[in-house]
Amino acid sequence: MKRSYIAALIGIIIVAFIFGNFAFIKSKTESGASVGAGRSCGNVTINEGFCIYPNSNFGKIVAEELKARGEKVVMLDSPTKCNGQFLAVWVEEVNITYTPFFSKGSAKVRFIYSSTGDPSHYLRYENATDKEREFITFIINNSEVEASGEITVNDNSRGLMSFMGYQRYLLKQAAATIVNRVQKIALDNIECPNSS
Repeated sequence: MKRSYIAALIGIIIVAFIFGNFAFIKSKTESGASVGAGRSCGNVTINEGFCIYPNSNFGKIVAEELKARGEKVVMLDSPTKCNGQFLAVWVEEVNITYTPFFSKGSAKVRFIYSSTGDPSHYLRYENATDKEREFITFIINNSEVEASGEITVNDNSRGLMSFMGYQRYLLKQAAATIVNRVQKIALDNIECPNSS
């Protein structure tokens, strides 16, 4: 009888570490970004708030980061024109070497941004045969800023963590980097260079 209790307890602990969502860790995290932006000189429109596509786990993590910084956020179920700034985000890959006490991981995520809420760049990318070329090709109107970027996060963590909690930690770091870059793009492109 005592062995069955011990076996049940071990089973519960294993399930908690695999499917639980917790991370009490000390981390060494590095992130890098490769971002390109396109715009035409003129009166640039930066809509208020953000429309995040898709309504996915990572999309929700990005939305949480934006809300924490005081932004209004709407989640989109399809890439449609919206009244906010359009931001498509997705995970390219996540690699994790996991133990409950030490984990090492990396994540690569991408985003496509429009200051006017126009999803055209993302739709062209999705339908392109040469996705890498389309990812960095900007076709903009007179008042729009478009951008695309790839974010990489590398991390080593020690502490007590579940697999899901550690994966979420990695994606939160990537989301914070995306939000930093997108907010910087919007600020840097309000005025044309050499304008007075």
